[in-house]
Amino acid sequence: MTASPLPSSPIAPPEEHLAVGELSRRLAAELASAAAICRDCEHLAGDLATGGATLENLSRLQALDELSQRLHGLSEVLERIGLHASGEWSVSIAPVLNGLGLADMAKRLRAEEQAGVRAEAGELDFF
Repeated sequence: MTASPLPSSPIAPPEEHLAVGELSRRLAAELASAAAICRDCEHLAGDLATGGATLENLSRLQALDELSQRLHGLSEVLERIGLHASGEWSVSIAPVLNGLGLADMAKRLRAEEQAGVRAEAGELDFF
């Protein structure tokens, strides 16, 4: 099975392509970092709620926990896709990342892989 571009989409030069497996691994690292941020927020919110949180606020804390678990699960799925994706599959990276508001994330996703280095979450950009 090979992936081919849609007929109406321009074909980018090979240097602008990224292997699907590598893109998947990079996205997995981003999601894992986001899940870690959620876990930190859970602890902070839990500490703030020790003074007596309402039932409504406790259910919001549970939603934060669920978000953390979902992000972690998606990270694991993308990691597995990266391990099992055919080396022949690639995607043009520029149209995928164009318009991404988080410049640091786009930079990490575009960057060439460095041996043994995983993407880490950058600072949040407030607009």
